Amino acid sequence: MRILIAGVLCCLPLLAPAQEKLPRDVARFIAQAQTCEHFAGEWDDNDKARQREIIAAVDDSCGQAQRQWRRLSAKYAKQPRLRKVIDEQANDAVRSYRKSR
Repeated sequence: MRILIAGVLCCLPLLAPAQEKLPRDVARFIAQAQTCEHFAGEWDDNDKARQREIIAAVDDSCGQAQRQWRRLSAKYAKQPRLRKVIDEQANDAVRSYRKSR
């Protein structure tokens, strides 16, 4: 799991040109929301230990992304361009997240 997270984090600089005009907190939210969506789509019935890792990763990444989404939505409520970017990146996994434990 650490390798996967490291791989995702290594790819973030590649996204920088597309996000360079975004505030740093919005760019961090986008990365967190993408990580949340990735782990929310994982499932492994055959390996209970791996499934516990996936659940922990979902709880961490989706919980953080959901908190960021709410905070940023309020912070940028009067900035339609940023609000649109934030809402577009708040995928179903972020919007519907409920702590599993």
